[in-house]
Order: sequence, then C-alpha cells, then structure tokens
Amino acid sequence: MASNLFDRLADLEVPPPPTQFDEQLHERVNRSLVTSQLIDLAVKGLPWALLHFSRAFIGFVVFTLTGRYETPNRRDSRR
Repeated sequence: MASNLFDRLADLEVPPPPTQFDEQLHERVNRSLVTSQLIDLAVKGLPWALLHFSRAFIGFVVFTLTGRYETPNRRDSRR
C-alpha cells in the first residue's frame, strides 16, 4: 500500500513556490517574534527591573531622611 502511494507521489508534478513566498514568510515570522518578545519584556523584564529599581529608590529615600542605609546582615541573623 505504501509503495503505491510513494509511486503516485513520485509521478506528480510539483509547482514552484510563489515569487513572494519568502517575503511573506519572513514578514509573518518577524511579526510573531516581535510580538512574543514584547510580551516577554512586559511580563517578565519590566516587573523585575521595577522591583530592583524601587528597592534602590526606597533605600535612597531612607538614607536621605535618616542618614543611615541599613541592609539586612545575614551573618547576624544566623547567630
């Protein structure tokens, strides 16, 4: 059965792809890549950056108001 199918497929004439096939493919792939990268940036990158920036900004404000910059010392918490 499979040999008959392969024999019939071997005899079929395959038309050439359209002239703008590569351009259309690249446009669709590039559009989807840009969209997925922007979603990834908005969901993962920006919250991470905002978290670390806000920690530094809060430390700056605390230092400005109190004159001390206190960081949790992990060695003291173990004792």
